[in-house]
Amino acid sequence: MEEVPLNGRTAVFTLFFLSAQVMVDVKLDRSKPSLAPSHYRDSSSSGAPGPFCIPFWSGPSRGGAPWIRWVCALLFKCRPLSVCIFHQLGFPPPAGNMASDGAAAPLGSIDNPVKFQNQDFDALLQECLKDKKLFADPTFPAEQKSIGMPKDPNPAKEIKWKRPKEISADALFVEDTIGTTDICQGQLGDCWLLAALSALTVHSKLFATVVPSNQSLSDSYAGIFHFRFWQYGEWVEVVVDDRLPVREGRLLFSYSRTRNEFWSALVEKAYAKLVGSYGSLKGGNISEGMEDFTGGIAYSLPVTSRTPPVLWRILTAALSRGSLLSCFIQAKSYSEVGKVTADGLVKGHAYAITDTDKVARGSEEVLLLKLRNPWGFVEFCGSWSDKCKEWEDTEQSEKQRLKLKLEEDGEFWISPGDFSTMFNVVELCSVSPDSLEDGDASTSQSTWTISEHKGSWLPGSSAGGSRKYNKSFWKNPQFELVLREQDQEDDDEEEEEDDNDGDEDKVDKGDEVLKEKNKGGTQKQKAKHCTVLVELLQKNRRQNDKINFLYIAFHVYKVTPEVQGACLDRSFFMKNRPVGRSGSYRAQRGVWRKLRLDPGHYVIIGSTYQPNQPGEFFIRIFSKTRNTLGVQDFTCSSDYIPVMAAPVLPEDQTKVEKTFDEKAGPDDRLNAQEIMKLINSVFDKSCHLPLETCRQIIFGEDTEGRSTLSREQAEAVLADLRALQSIFVQFDEDSSGSISPFELSLALEAAGMKCDSKVVQLLSERFVGGEPHLSFRGFVSCISRLRKLFALFESETSPEVKDRGINSWLLQFLVL
Repeated sequence: MEEVPLNGRTAVFTLFFLSAQVMVDVKLDRSKPSLAPSHYRDSSSSGAPGPFCIPFWSGPSRGGAPWIRWVCALLFKCRPLSVCIFHQLGFPPPAGNMASDGAAAPLGSIDNPVKFQNQDFDALLQECLKDKKLFADPTFPAEQKSIGMPKDPNPAKEIKWKRPKEISADALFVEDTIGTTDICQGQLGDCWLLAALSALTVHSKLFATVVPSNQSLSDSYAGIFHFRFWQYGEWVEVVVDDRLPVREGRLLFSYSRTRNEFWSALVEKAYAKLVGSYGSLKGGNISEGMEDFTGGIAYSLPVTSRTPPVLWRILTAALSRGSLLSCFIQAKSYSEVGKVTADGLVKGHAYAITDTDKVARGSEEVLLLKLRNPWGFVEFCGSWSDKCKEWEDTEQSEKQRLKLKLEEDGEFWISPGDFSTMFNVVELCSVSPDSLEDGDASTSQSTWTISEHKGSWLPGSSAGGSRKYNKSFWKNPQFELVLREQDQEDDDEEEEEDDNDGDEDKVDKGDEVLKEKNKGGTQKQKAKHCTVLVELLQKNRRQNDKINFLYIAFHVYKVTPEVQGACLDRSFFMKNRPVGRSGSYRAQRGVWRKLRLDPGHYVIIGSTYQPNQPGEFFIRIFSKTRNTLGVQDFTCSSDYIPVMAAPVLPEDQTKVEKTFDEKAGPDDRLNAQEIMKLINSVFDKSCHLPLETCRQIIFGEDTEGRSTLSREQAEAVLADLRALQSIFVQFDEDSSGSISPFELSLALEAAGMKCDSKVVQLLSERFVGGEPHLSFRGFVSCISRLRKLFALFESETSPEVKDRGINSWLLQFLVL
């Protein structure tokens, strides 16, 4: 792709793992008109269809053994993360699926989304039209398993699956225009998703990204639709049929207030397919939906952190920048969730913020916020609500300008003062980090560069837990961040929360709202900083009717020159404190923090609170100046042979001589069974080796194709095993006959084999196999396999193999 000049100075991000970069040119404008009727061909108005495309962002296939999928990703690099240039809030360019230089758009971009479950919408549509049949999706069948909840035993409440025209004779995909009242919550606890969808309808360009135009229940109708969602660095296109769950003649889940419009129900179905089932949508954070509809950054703002007028200005500016806004009232207990207050508001329930405005009332100018309850009913009944007297004293022209509808549709106006008194948290989501700052829409254009990475926490290998577990914390994935030039001058640091809250990390059980720093504190001296925003998301935790979020956080450490470019060990983290962090560990999909750091070298550590908790994650780093992203490969090495060369003990030599004299055949060699007995007669029971391990040891020797060992080889094997036993005991701190898998890399290094994190992770998966501890036989098997692979690589003469390097070689053959 042709390079696009970026504003600002240079900063450099270097990750230890495969990454990609996305350049974001933020050009913000307020876009509030509804979509034109011509975008959807079955609308009541005529017109030529516009371009249409919907992406979903999804992780890799969830089938197969995790470690095999992980290895394949390392071997074949899967596909690079999206490398796209998003202009004007990330909206797709007008010209089809081509990049600006005429090349095909990168896979996973808005214009070339990943096809979820390999379903090609265009091909399936043409096939159905050719065969004159309606599409029936085999990957999300019209069955109870797609509902994802227990079946109701009452026959009268049996769920039937019907297409829109079987539900309503005048069914439309979209009727006239898109609006917030198109979305009403059904019998599913997904207000978080529908509130985000309501907020999306305010921004026509963003909406057209998720809900492609040119879809209809009349023209070229084949019962098939497609939508796009952002999922962890990629846009993914999800295909669904239009069979919807119906109970007693009415849609069971999301529906439109007009009852004959079906786009919102189909979006909900597509998202349910993405996460596994409708049941998987029950309960969630609004930010999840907003991020998946935009690919943007979502964060929480405590309502009480700003005065009502200032809060109104912030929300007005955010809407102008194209942000999605929502809010909720925190429930103090589970029993309070869904409770309607005396003012007509619902606790623990998500509302969309869809507009702000000023109303003239005599000589007074009143600030107002417009909210939407995704239920489609139950509204605020205080000042400026549909039932109040304030509207009676308002000029008719003002009411017409606002298109005021005094009816029970879930939509209402509220003053900033009442809003600040009754609501607790505002959720904001924007494609650009600029929208996360206070201010108005007139702020100058700036450019952000995004670096992204997908990784995993593996038990016993890279799932080291929080700093509380200092023996394993350093095993968590480490990302090196190099900041070279300043970009920002600040005199307050409102984003840096609780960075000095003690040595031990905390867990936020859900009763904490972001604490706002006291603005009245001591004025800091103005200084230049590098602006960085880090977001850590955990992947695929919403599956099979369960939400199983881990407590996650990240920490940022400044690295001294003497250890720059190296994987930091336990001693570094014992001596140094983080200079930035995401805050308390939280059981939610994502955590983020904007940091302003001095130029220098840093390491970012993403972790779960408890060690050995498996999970996949996605991390992205925004820089306010241009950066270049490099992969700092660590080359594996082996000094095993010289390090391990040691004379055989006299007693071992005597045992070998006696065994060979008694057991060896005419060729004076012993087979695997006999070698096993020899080894186990020398070592304690805790270090006994099984037959398969002994075969691996023999395979590692130069036996000229035979599966036996000579006297000299048997003596060398015993000497090696003695040395390995000494190393193993060194790391067996509790004398249990096993070591922690987290110590595997140090034990290998003590044996003369230095391996990078990817190789160590694979070794852990292969030889620990999910067990909490590594046995001596597993350690021996690991060493034997590595020793042979290092030797084979050294003897390899192919230039292509040598160019690929030892790391690629090890990853390829350790799988076998």
